[in-house]
Amino acid sequence: MTAAFALAFFLGASVGFQPASADVLPADEMPQHILEACDARAMPFGAYDQEIAASVEALTDMGVFTTAEFSDVKIGFCDLRTADGPAATTSCTRDIILLDSGYAKGDQSLVRNATLAHEMKHVLQHHAQIETYGESYCSSAQYRADKKWMEAEADAFGDGVAKLFFEGRFVEIRNECANAASVYLEADNPIAASDDPPAFMDIPAHSAMRAQERAASKFFKLYAETKSAPAEKQRWGGPAMAYKRFIGGISYGLQQVTLSNSERSTGPFYLTLACSVLE
Repeated sequence: MTAAFALAFFLGASVGFQPASADVLPADEMPQHILEACDARAMPFGAYDQEIAASVEALTDMGVFTTAEFSDVKIGFCDLRTADGPAATTSCTRDIILLDSGYAKGDQSLVRNATLAHEMKHVLQHHAQIETYGESYCSSAQYRADKKWMEAEADAFGDGVAKLFFEGRFVEIRNECANAASVYLEADNPIAASDDPPAFMDIPAHSAMRAQERAASKFFKLYAETKSAPAEKQRWGGPAMAYKRFIGGISYGLQQVTLSNSERSTGPFYLTLACSVLE
């Protein structure tokens, strides 16, 4: 299942992606003047088309890639399908990604994210193989032999990213403190807004808990405090913070935090409450 088909399955509706068929030409069998013209129009990081920039931001916010990984990659739209070509292609030698022009449509944002993730996986694969085999790798028999497994790996990766954008990442909160902690965590980009009033979660000492809210971004707002004697209490957030919430009739100042994740296309964001050794 391709990333686009996975996304269509999760959405329960067509996303406008056309399945591959025997009539689709691989990129290296397309008229090369078409690819060369599109390569020349591909833009560097910081100058991407608006729709591509939005997908790059979504992928970096989700923790699938870092901004640095896009820094040397040119990306552009190209009429690939009009020329009976693939939905997208990546140049091994020049770090250029071309997406079919159909992905520029407004209703294609989720499948565009997954397709771009698939192609960026190829960029990472190419870099790793070039480091192993040398600068001539992209024109070698080894590259031609590797294409099958690289495509399968990128397909699985794109499927994972499609699912991730549909479901979001959950948050695992780890309390490393010697006391229980009360935690309020609010996603900047929740997958589904909750109708429940803001509430704290109580997390025992040296334990972990999964937050109910799933998110499509690593950016959150936090207020937390340990259940300690006042002189020993640890706080994250406070009156000086710009973001205010009324919870149980009390005003709290929330701290903006950026969470991490250990896996690109699966798994949670992590929030760790680490207290000083003095507590």
